[in-house]
Amino acid sequence: MFSQYFGQYLLNKKILTPLQLEEVLRTEHSVRVKLGVLAINNGQMTAVQVEEIHEAQRCMDRKFGEIAIEKGYLTQSQLDQLLESQKRRQISLSQTIVDHGLLSLAQLENALANYKKDSQLTNEQLAALQSADIDSIIPIFADFSEYGPAASFHSAYLSLLVRNMVRLLNEEVVLSHKQPLPNKIPHWLISQNIIGSGTLFTGLAMDNDVLLEIARRFSEEEIPQLDDFAQDSVAEFLNVNNGIFIVNMSDQGTELDLTPLTVQEGTTLTPKSGCCIPLTLSFGKVDLLLAWS
Repeated sequence: MFSQYFGQYLLNKKILTPLQLEEVLRTEHSVRVKLGVLAINNGQMTAVQVEEIHEAQRCMDRKFGEIAIEKGYLTQSQLDQLLESQKRRQISLSQTIVDHGLLSLAQLENALANYKKDSQLTNEQLAALQSADIDSIIPIFADFSEYGPAASFHSAYLSLLVRNMVRLLNEEVVLSHKQPLPNKIPHWLISQNIIGSGTLFTGLAMDNDVLLEIARRFSEEEIPQLDDFAQDSVAEFLNVNNGIFIVNMSDQGTELDLTPLTVQEGTTLTPKSGCCIPLTLSFGKVDLLLAWS
C-alpha cells in the first residue's frame, strides 16, 4: 500500500508522469501473486475451493487464509508458508522505478526523504502505510472524532470499504484527507442509507469511465458500454459492502438495516452533516460520501 501513496506523491510532484507511474505500478502488481493462485500452484487447493472462498468474501469480512483454514483447505503451517512465499514474490515500487531507469538511487533517496518530510507522517504512521495496516491508516486521513460516539462507526465503515475494494475489485486504494460534502455531484452517485438508532448515508460518486471499470471488475464480465447492467453492478458492489457492514455490526451487538439503493446521474445533495473522502484508484477517483443523522 505504501507504493500507491509514494507513487501518488511522485506524480503530484511531477517526478513521474502518469504513464510512467502506471507502468511501474503495473509491473509491481504483476508479480504480486494472490494466495489462492499460490495455493493452486503448490497443489494445496483446487480452483473450485479458491473460487468458493472468493465468493464467501462477498458475504463476510474475513481474510482468505482464515476462511481456508476454517474450511479445512489449509493448515496454519501451510498458510504461513504461502504468506512467506507471497512476500518473497513482491517487488517494491522503489526497486521497480530504479530498474526502469526512471530515477537514480540518489534521486530515489532524495524523493523518499522529501516524501517523509512533506507528508509529516510519524514513524508509526509510516510503518502503518508500509505494512498495509488499513485500520491504522484510516485515522491518518479521516479523523472522525468530531462525530463523537459515531466516530468508530464511520472508521469501521471506511476500513471495510477499502478492504472490499482490494478483495472484490482487485484494487489498491490511496486515501486523501477528509473534505466537506460537495453540493453537486456532476456525474454518477450510487447511494444507500444504513439505518439503526441513527441514519448513515453512504454514497459513491464517480465519472462514467470509473463506473464502467468498477462494474467490469465486480461483475467479472467485459461490459462494453455504460448501460443499466453496469449501473446495477456498481450498485450491487455498494450493497454487498453495506450488507457485510451490518453483519459485522450485528456481531458487535448493533442491529442495522438497509434502505433500497439509489442510482442518480447529475444531482444536488440536500444539506447534510457529513464528509467526502476521495479514494484514488489506478483507473480514476471515487468520492466516498458519508453523512450521519
